[in-house]
Amino acid sequence: MRERSPPAARKQKLGDKQPLVTPHDYMLSLYWSLSSGDLNSSALHEAGLANTITSFVDRGHDDRGAMLRRQRYQFNISSLERDGLLGAELRILRKPVSVAAADGGSVPWLKLYNCASGRQKAALLQSKTVDDLLGGFSNKWEVFDIYKVFKGFKNQQLCLELEALEHRGGRPLDLRTLGFARPGRTNKEKAFLLAFGKSKKRDLFYNEIKARSGHDNKTVYEYLFNQRRMRRAPPPRGAKKPLRAPSQVLPQHQAAKSRPRCHRRRLHVNFKDMGWDDWIIAPLEYDAYHCDGACDFPIRSHLEPTNHAIIQTLINSMDPDTTPPTCCVPTRLSSISILYIDSANNVVYKQYEEMVVESCGCR
Repeated sequence: MRERSPPAARKQKLGDKQPLVTPHDYMLSLYWSLSSGDLNSSALHEAGLANTITSFVDRGHDDRGAMLRRQRYQFNISSLERDGLLGAELRILRKPVSVAAADGGSVPWLKLYNCASGRQKAALLQSKTVDDLLGGFSNKWEVFDIYKVFKGFKNQQLCLELEALEHRGGRPLDLRTLGFARPGRTNKEKAFLLAFGKSKKRDLFYNEIKARSGHDNKTVYEYLFNQRRMRRAPPPRGAKKPLRAPSQVLPQHQAAKSRPRCHRRRLHVNFKDMGWDDWIIAPLEYDAYHCDGACDFPIRSHLEPTNHAIIQTLINSMDPDTTPPTCCVPTRLSSISILYIDSANNVVYKQYEEMVVESCGCR
């Protein structure tokens, strides 16, 4: 077993019509779809190619006034990896409107721009119609492709502006009458930006743990120790210490000979027991496996020994005092996908390599 998914999450596909899919829910649905390979046509093509997907929540607010002609969306993208960026999209929740507000006799147009800055004028990123204004009273996420805004963009803050027109070249409309008003919205209803990337560098899961706990190895150790200690229950009074296995009381050379040959053994990782379920969303547990056992001469071919390992094992069998035995280590590992909240409080989907031992050998 690699990853466990709740049945409800498995059934929720990206194309399913639901009254409200929050940013967290969308990322979780995307995680299960990518993990199972069940991407339907409504999902971005880039999502299937990406090994990192990051969501950023809007930090903007509506200006006060009689009419809301333009609405600004602001994102802190300082943690975004620009190299290998495949695509990006903005999702804005449009709430139901009354028939009176929607009865204008024409189909409104939405236009999304990047914000003007200094001498640089605002550029149109995408325009689209609002076809289903009277098509029911369910919430809907309006999706805009904003990948082009990142070409040559090096700022840490991203600003986007939305406006609505009566028709393609018509007069401006009040965005609040179309269901874009922000007052009263919860954090789950805020607009969010998705960035899809395929990083070529090898990401270490340790770096994310380190970012959450401090800046040096000592701080990381204290963080892990305290998290583990808080989750472990004290042993019951009067509990007896477990008896030592026979191999543990034998002389070292006899214990080594009694060990089974090198093979893969089960290692179950439970992030909840480790106290990490406050930032790791999925999976909460998986089988990592580990390698254990003796590499005695002759080494079996299925252990895929190197020529050096064969020579070292041969010399060790003749004179163990001068040459140590070869080690039982992973020879093939695979990746898993993890959905988590990073140190910048963004929800991130990332594929981490070399997380699961697939086979063991002597090296």
